[in-house]
Amino acid sequence: MSLLIQISALAILQMLAIRALADAPPRLEVAVADSNAPLTFIAYGDTRFTQRDGVANAVARRALVARVASEKPAAIFIGGDLVYEGSNPEDYEIYRSETAVWSQAKIPIFPALGNHEFRGCDKDLSPCLVNWWRGAVPSGVRSFRWYSVTLGPKILVLLLDSDSSLKPGSEQRTWFEQQITNAGSQMKFVFVVLHYPPVRDPIFPRGKDEKEIVRYLSNHTHSLQARVVVVSSHIHNYERFRRDDVTYLVSGGGGAKPVPVLRLFGELSKLDTAENFHYIRFRLEGGDLQGAMVRFDPERNSETAWTEPDRFEVKARDSLSPRKNGETQ
Repeated sequence: MSLLIQISALAILQMLAIRALADAPPRLEVAVADSNAPLTFIAYGDTRFTQRDGVANAVARRALVARVASEKPAAIFIGGDLVYEGSNPEDYEIYRSETAVWSQAKIPIFPALGNHEFRGCDKDLSPCLVNWWRGAVPSGVRSFRWYSVTLGPKILVLLLDSDSSLKPGSEQRTWFEQQITNAGSQMKFVFVVLHYPPVRDPIFPRGKDEKEIVRYLSNHTHSLQARVVVVSSHIHNYERFRRDDVTYLVSGGGGAKPVPVLRLFGELSKLDTAENFHYIRFRLEGGDLQGAMVRFDPERNSETAWTEPDRFEVKARDSLSPRKNGETQ
């Protein structure tokens, strides 16, 4: 092969690589000033921003937004059903209006797609996706349905689309596996945020392919350097499980009409409250990741409305810090 042909072939391969990179879902970055300082971030879902009556508790939704802002988190992750009807731009206007305190504080917000993001777009998903891209996600995500975020140097967050295939060989699954396996030794925790819960109260039916996440992680988590935490929503309540060294959380108490759960089958929080408006606060300090379910009771006065009835801890694999009170993984 002549030198000219070799150079031409190399140029074509470089062009293809650049194009593939440009077409790949983005990895966004949340920089932190001091990587050794404590880091707080928030995750929850099913906020259902809307003016419609009967589908969400606006009082609870707004209280949670204000309380989240007071935490001064480095980022907020929302596991889908941000709005009630994805085909309606007015719901996104309600979202922007009610979360103005977040934007004023310049808190990065990273939502995943849920089923309500597609509500009203049964025949053509395009209008709903356009509304989501324009009204919810950072500009770099537009045209993509899943993406990733680095939160400082130690946390990688993968935001998935539960309504796109997660079966082996699918585009999203291939991307997911690449992100997990190539996370790098500096990443101590990998968070997976999606709408349909891979592990949940079994009385609720499966959404689509979310069980594929459990199968993959059960087979691979012990060979990973990072600890994995999966946060989902869809069920309008709170649940916590542990399967094969992975923490699975259901956080669907962002304002949507509550749905009771049985709390059987290995559920770890053992809450005795049927309705649980809440968010989850994560705090990374050293090698310890502290989690707390922050609950709001709209029937109580302001002094007693806020409680933290479930707390847990996930340690980095190389953490040598001593055990603390509470559950440690």
